[in-house]
Amino acid sequence: MLFSQLLEYTKQVCTSLGRPSSLALGTISTAVLVLLAWRLWAFTIKPLTRRDAPKELPYWLPYFGHAFEFIGNGQGLLTRARLYFRNTREPFALTLGGEKLYFLTAPEDVQAFFRNTSSLEFESVVYDLGITFGVSKEAMDLSYVKPISEADDRVSQALGTRNSRLKCLVDLNKEFWKMQLHPGDEYRKIQDAFLEEITEKLKHDQLPTSSVRSSSAAELTVSLLTLCQRVLIESTLNAFFGKVLLRIEPSLVQDFLDFDEENWKLWYKWPKATKMNAAKDKMAKAIEHYLALGDETREDASFIIKTFIKSQRALDTSDADIAKVLCMLVFVMNTNTPKTCFWAVAHLLQDRAFYQQVLDGIDSVFTSSGIIDLQALADSSSLSSLVNEVLRLGSASSSMRVTTSDTIIGGKRIPAKSRVMVPTRELHLNPIVFGSTSNQFRAARFMASKEDLTKNSSFRPFGGGISHCPGRFIAQQEIKMVVVLLLKHWNIEIAGNGQIPELETKVPTTGIMGPREGGDVLLRMRPIVKT
Repeated sequence: MLFSQLLEYTKQVCTSLGRPSSLALGTISTAVLVLLAWRLWAFTIKPLTRRDAPKELPYWLPYFGHAFEFIGNGQGLLTRARLYFRNTREPFALTLGGEKLYFLTAPEDVQAFFRNTSSLEFESVVYDLGITFGVSKEAMDLSYVKPISEADDRVSQALGTRNSRLKCLVDLNKEFWKMQLHPGDEYRKIQDAFLEEITEKLKHDQLPTSSVRSSSAAELTVSLLTLCQRVLIESTLNAFFGKVLLRIEPSLVQDFLDFDEENWKLWYKWPKATKMNAAKDKMAKAIEHYLALGDETREDASFIIKTFIKSQRALDTSDADIAKVLCMLVFVMNTNTPKTCFWAVAHLLQDRAFYQQVLDGIDSVFTSSGIIDLQALADSSSLSSLVNEVLRLGSASSSMRVTTSDTIIGGKRIPAKSRVMVPTRELHLNPIVFGSTSNQFRAARFMASKEDLTKNSSFRPFGGGISHCPGRFIAQQEIKMVVVLLLKHWNIEIAGNGQIPELETKVPTTGIMGPREGGDVLLRMRPIVKT
């Protein structure tokens, strides 16, 4: 039936074009027949011979598979694939540009994925990320070389530390990140730096001018998206790199925003990415200028930045390569937090009952001298619920591993050298875990649940296992700081009809989805004057 319909259609096309229909029809008919035979074999017969292999979503374009749909609406494609297989949540496969990728959406499979360190590896993913960002192969390779002995360990000698297990720099970096971003002395230092920065930037006379759309003696009209971007990105750069970076390169924030707007083109190697590449190059040059300064000008930089610079220079890595490594840090530090903050404030202001609940408890997170009590902030159940719900509904990231040998997950055999993905959004919209309103925003969801949803294997905004995001603690604190400082010092409401934009679910992203193009929330802000 399908073949006869295609045959009749091609005949009509050939006739309408005025070509010799017999030759053209014969050629096209043969091609259609071959295509149908291939599709029958690939998606009907072959799966019967390999019942332990994950099923693959059928497609019509050999090699390309679902690549175009994935780029145009990746989240929709993943949902379509899951539903195509009757929502069993068994592992499934998609072909994207000649490569077959495997996807896991069942909570128990995700647990197995993060626990498996024997046949699922992450290092090649990190390596490819560095190369994609422009770090030279030589510099990347050096980072994976283990010292022969402690006497041969140039990195530890430069840092004045011991490396008795003779770890390579990549493995040492994991420890450095934990020292900086897990609770401890260095974490407290960076948290205090953020508090100082964000507090200053949200004062009545210090709001970023680029966020103000209009002003009068009584109130300001402010772009919430720009406010979150400017406050948090500037605070992050100052807290981690020290204040000198933005003093010598004030355009770095805008360069990052230009890059971040189209960063997906870098990961997908998009051919037409002039704006994105230009912004990335500007960021790298800005950080090269920063590296050219004397160490004394970076005294207020964080532990992690000083350590990265010293350790890379100990391996004789060029400043050009170090700059690109630090560019990656700028990206991971700033790509998600401003968007998360935007959605947290927007949803809070739209839910007046929850807003009042947070407002009623605002004094409990401030000391008697008016400074934020950081422990009380971290422990606030209402603020944590708000942020976690944003992370649940807005996350579109994926965790990735590469199989080093054939691997059984969910009863299915995934071949060696395959990429295995955990698409976060498919976990976060699971109604079995999050209820019938899983596709809706409910600020109190994580407070109201009898179960601690943050510990459920279907809640994975920060990944897990060896790739568990080390910045998860400080990122949530940053957002909470912005929320409570806005409520403490400003009367704020959404201007206009009070509506907030929809999530941009179609543009590829590596983390939190932003609003659809042109989407924003305008705030009416009136300063609260102490009497």
